[in-house]
Amino acid sequence: MKINLLKINAWFQKASNGIIKYRWMNLGIFLLVIIVFTYGASLIKVDVSNENSFLPNDPINRDTDEFKEVFGNDQYVGILVESEDLFTNRSLTLIREITRELEDSIPFLDRVTSLDNIEYTVGTEYGMSIESIVPGVIPVDEIGLQKIRQKAFAKENFRKRLVSRDGRQTWIMVKLLPFPKDWQDKYETYPQLMVGEAVARIIAGEKYSDLHLRAVGMPYLSYEKREFFEKESGRVMGLALLMAVLVLVVALRSFKGVVIPLITAVSSIIIVNGIIGFSGMAIDNMVMTFPVLIGLAVALAYSIHIYSFYKREFLKTGRRKRAVMHSIGEMGWPVFFTAMTTICALLSFLFIPIRTVRFIGLTTAGVVAVTYLVIIILTPSLLSFGRNRQPHPSYEKNGKTILEGKLELLSDWVLRHPRGILVSYVLVSLVLVIGTTRVTADTDPRKSIGLKIPYVNNLFEVCQTELGSLYSYDLAITFDEPGIAKDPQVLHNLDLLASEVENYPLTKRTNSIVAVIKDMNQVMNEDNPEYYTLPESREMIAQLFLLYENAGGTEAEYWVDYDYQRLRLQVQLDDFAAREARNEYNLITERAEELFPGARIAVVGTMPQFMKMIEYVTRGQIISFMIAFVIIAGIMMLVFGNVKTGLIGLIPNITPALVIGGLMGFLGIPLDSSTVIIMPMILGLAVDDTIHFINHAKVEFLRTGRYRVSLKRTFSTVGVALLFTTIILSANFLTYMTSIVKFYF
Repeated sequence: MKINLLKINAWFQKASNGIIKYRWMNLGIFLLVIIVFTYGASLIKVDVSNENSFLPNDPINRDTDEFKEVFGNDQYVGILVESEDLFTNRSLTLIREITRELEDSIPFLDRVTSLDNIEYTVGTEYGMSIESIVPGVIPVDEIGLQKIRQKAFAKENFRKRLVSRDGRQTWIMVKLLPFPKDWQDKYETYPQLMVGEAVARIIAGEKYSDLHLRAVGMPYLSYEKREFFEKESGRVMGLALLMAVLVLVVALRSFKGVVIPLITAVSSIIIVNGIIGFSGMAIDNMVMTFPVLIGLAVALAYSIHIYSFYKREFLKTGRRKRAVMHSIGEMGWPVFFTAMTTICALLSFLFIPIRTVRFIGLTTAGVVAVTYLVIIILTPSLLSFGRNRQPHPSYEKNGKTILEGKLELLSDWVLRHPRGILVSYVLVSLVLVIGTTRVTADTDPRKSIGLKIPYVNNLFEVCQTELGSLYSYDLAITFDEPGIAKDPQVLHNLDLLASEVENYPLTKRTNSIVAVIKDMNQVMNEDNPEYYTLPESREMIAQLFLLYENAGGTEAEYWVDYDYQRLRLQVQLDDFAAREARNEYNLITERAEELFPGARIAVVGTMPQFMKMIEYVTRGQIISFMIAFVIIAGIMMLVFGNVKTGLIGLIPNITPALVIGGLMGFLGIPLDSSTVIIMPMILGLAVDDTIHFINHAKVEFLRTGRYRVSLKRTFSTVGVALLFTTIILSANFLTYMTSIVKFYF
């Protein structure tokens, strides 16, 4: 089936007459829609949780939910305290004050553990008791302070995770309750961000300046990330809009040519955000960068194509309405065609099992659809206002502008050198293919964001200290029957596993119930360090737990469940690399299955979620790209009525993805959950230029019947619009080079 392009153009031209006829009504409805959806956009709620990035039935969500039911929230905030001497009255007083302020001010708080209130077990004639290292009244004399210092260094477990060897650093841990899944019914902001904001406010207090407080942990990092990127995105987006205005002014030299594309872009984004707000859907505001970028890109491109044909016809005839109808007649169909192919490319994200990526696909596709509707109605309505003029003298004399003449010369050069162009293209493509093979997946913020960003630099400075860590994950071990966690062999195997994991390159330390049991065993044996071991009998282990519970101990609750059926091993990392992390997750899982046959093993936490996300997105991106490629190829073959033409049209569409892949490989830019979704987006945008060029070349060929003449006319008409859109979009995206973020798009 062949599509008659001339008839389609005639239909769009006729439709534009109706749009112009009801232009006041169109503008009134448009204004009302903008007001309504501006209010809707104000209702958007932010959700930055990793769990909500996965589909509800994903195994990683199931494992995480089970873990939280038993051990509580796997997220925490760690606050590094640094002082010339922690064991002074001043430092200890400040540590107590910040501990209490955290306890009073942090939402969803489970417990704050610090030097001031950590459990310190001691033996008594009745068994054991639990007391604090720091007494109720903090001493001022050196003897009293020295006793506190001795207690802090007396236990091996404290020396590993509480106080640095030089006595200048200590660690405050903020443990959290599981965040409610129905938080949207009660709160405007996602709980993780509420926690991060509260921590940031407290540690910034002037009264704690002597402690040089620095925080890590996902709630704090998520808050700092949001604060930074809200400011940075606002700055860069503002600069991008300014650049778009400047280039539009220089290129089009028309008030309407500048204002109409910007109105279209902004209004499309407002409408889609309004839909999101009214839907009640909570989103990660970081991903909203993508719809904004796509909305701005397609709005500028579509508007410039229409305006370019309008201006050309208006200069030639001086008849405004005729120029509007001509521009819609020539550009209505190709703009619709490009919108449909772009939407298909973006909807291919639905094949990636990550909710945030699917959200990006739906919202960006929605922005493109809304942009098309706004442009096809708003642009002719606005352009039709104004008086007719006399034809432009220069255009009447030459029949073309200087730029159109230059592009015709370019077409002559291209037609004279087809072989050279083809050979050069093949050679460059081969080089880019080599670069593409070097691309690796990683989520290391040092590579993707960079240490110039304050919160990233702080994170890595803290992790390089003796106590600090970068991230953590948990190994959850679930047995078939209650009580098995008291078995000496099980605990010995857990201790063995922890020792092996601590030798992994990325591991800084591990935490588990083993340290608590060893400490109790030492306490019950006159605090002799030789007894910092696991008891050999199940009865002794059970007795220790009973004495611990009677003494009021609660720390063990974080490492073993009430029925002694589940164990937890926390692994803290001091570095991160995707490949090494994946290998270590596999190693610890395989080793745990060997040591605990029959038990169910699950690795949970933020880092496994990141890794699973990268795995899904990387694999899904390939599927998404191929699906988008096949759909677009089919549409082009169908619309152009020729398999050969459709295949030829795919060549320039593959090229941008190849260029990006090659550059990422050669420049060492990693694939992460953001950069990995650029390929289908590029395909969706790149196909626009191809469609405009081939479509107009076919139209001109139908009119002239001459191949070279039709190509020259295409260069001088569509070529102008393609040049302007390329310059504007390139300048627009190049503003992101002003950011201190390493790889920001």
